Amino acid sequence: MGRQRPVIGITAAHYSEELKMFPRAFYVESIRNAGGTPIILPPVQNGEESREVLDFIDGLLLTGGGDISPTYLKEDPQRGIGACFPERDFSELLLTEAALQLDLPLLGICRGIQVLAVAARGRIYQDIPSQYPEAIQHKQTAPRQYTWHSIEIKQTSLLFTLLKETDIDVNSLHHQAVCEIPPGFQVNAQAVDGIIEGIEKTAAKFCLGVQWHPESMPETEKHSRALFRGFIEACIAK
Repeated sequence: MGRQRPVIGITAAHYSEELKMFPRAFYVESIRNAGGTPIILPPVQNGEESREVLDFIDGLLLTGGGDISPTYLKEDPQRGIGACFPERDFSELLLTEAALQLDLPLLGICRGIQVLAVAARGRIYQDIPSQYPEAIQHKQTAPRQYTWHSIEIKQTSLLFTLLKETDIDVNSLHHQAVCEIPPGFQVNAQAVDGIIEGIEKTAAKFCLGVQWHPESMPETEKHSRALFRGFIEACIAK
């Protein structure tokens, strides 16, 4: 008998991140509430293992967390970069590259949008305040379930199709961000200062990254629920 609900692989934080401030429970509950079956993925060690893992799941969720190591950005470390976990970087980049090759539905959240961009040959700011000083404050001082700033969504995007609005308020818990989108992608959302808040691969079934944390918003927040529902529907149809 076939599966009734799509299985969604959720990338795990490094253990020290998990204990500190990036609980997977938010992601697990968001996937479950949207109609999927969540599983936590341990780090993979090579390309073969990443493909075997992806064969078992119907969609990949790249979660938030610490900074991407400059080693994987092929850059020197910039002033302001935070804690990095290279084992996690290596695993998530392998999984993302394989998912892109397979056209597996993929949703990247916060750090996840940055991993998506790097895996697809884009670039990120290592630290917004030092590299883009005219930006607003993107690391909010309010609790994560509250909104912090507005974003503008492009009407020609999948994100707009899902959320059905051009201006929404989001939370904001980051100091890195995409600065150069990969080939084949488009920007689907931006903050008032020009910082990229969302990207999507135009020719994919569902390949979308957002810079905010929809999983941490209250269940009554319609945009967050719509985003996860759209992801799950794409996983069912894959």
